[in-house]
Amino acid sequence: MNFGELEILHHKVLTRTVSDFTFDELLGGQLLPEERVEGITAQWDILSPTRQKGAFRIPGEPATRVALERLANRTATCVLMLLEKALDEATLAWLRLAGEEDVASARARITAEQMGLARRVQLAKEWAVWQALTGELVIDQDTLKLTVDYGFDASHTPTAAASWALADTDIPADVRAWKKLVAQDSGYVAGEAFVNEGIMGKMIGNDNVQAVIGETSLKEQLAQEGYITRFMGLNWHVYDAGYLDASGTFHQFIPDDTVIIVPSQKVYGRMQVGTQEVPTGFSETVRVYGSYSYAVTQSNPPGVNLYVGENFLPVITLPGAIVCADVTPA
Repeated sequence: MNFGELEILHHKVLTRTVSDFTFDELLGGQLLPEERVEGITAQWDILSPTRQKGAFRIPGEPATRVALERLANRTATCVLMLLEKALDEATLAWLRLAGEEDVASARARITAEQMGLARRVQLAKEWAVWQALTGELVIDQDTLKLTVDYGFDASHTPTAAASWALADTDIPADVRAWKKLVAQDSGYVAGEAFVNEGIMGKMIGNDNVQAVIGETSLKEQLAQEGYITRFMGLNWHVYDAGYLDASGTFHQFIPDDTVIIVPSQKVYGRMQVGTQEVPTGFSETVRVYGSYSYAVTQSNPPGVNLYVGENFLPVITLPGAIVCADVTPA
C-alpha cells in the first residue's frame, strides 16, 4: 500500500478539512478580521483618524489644501505553528486494507486527530488576540522569545483609582471616562466591554452600578443572562474561556483584574495570516495561506505523520480605539 497515493492523505483534502473546522466558542477569533499576507512578515499601519472638521468655502474660492495623514508603519514576524502526530497502528491498518468501511474509519480517525491539532492552534491564536488587546504580545518559550509592542498610549492601559472589588467604588465614573477616551482618540464610539466572571461579580455587587441600572433592570438582566449585559451604553460580555499550560494549570484569556473596551465596529485590528510551503511529494512543495495540513510517510519506523499548522500575527491598527484597564489594583 502506497500511503502517498491515498486521497484522504493528500494535502488538499487535509487542508480543506482543517479550514472547515469552526471554533465559535472562542470569542477573540471573531474580533479581528482575517487578512492574508505573503510570506511570514506581518506589516500594518498605525492609524490615527483625524478629528478636525473640514473648512467651508465661498463660491469661487479654491479648495482648502489638507496635509497628508501621518501613518506609522510596523512590521513583525508572524508566529509560526506546526504540530505533529504519528498515526497509530489501528489507523494505519485501516489505510492498508483500503476497503470502503476501512477508509471511512481511517478518515474519521484522521479528522479527529486533525481537530485536536487544529484546536491547539486556535487556542494559541485566541491567546494571542487577547494579549494583543492588552497592548503587548509576549512569547517566552525556551526556543522562542518574542515581544510585539502595539503602541498603546499609557492612557489606554489605565489603572482604576479605586478597586472594583470595593462596593462603594464609582465604577460608572471609570467606564464613562474610558468611553470618552476611546471617542476622543479614535473617533469611534465604544460599544463592547469584555470581562471574566470574577469582575462581573464585583460589578453586580457594586452600590453605584446597582444605582445606575436600577433594581428592576438588574434583576431582569441577571434572570435572562446570569450577568449584566447592558450598562453605561456598552454591551458587556463575560468570557471565562482559557487554556491549559504544560503543567495542566488553567489560565483564563481575560485575567481577573482586566476590563477591555472597544468599539462595536471591528476597526481596531486584523489577524494577519501568512503563507507556508507544504510538501506534496518527495521533492515538491506548494504554497498555502492560513491554516494547512499535510501527511508525510516515515521509514523508521514505518508509518505516517500528520501535521497541522498556521503562520499568523494579530495586529492592532487603531490603538486609540481600545482601553485595557486594571480594575483591581493592589
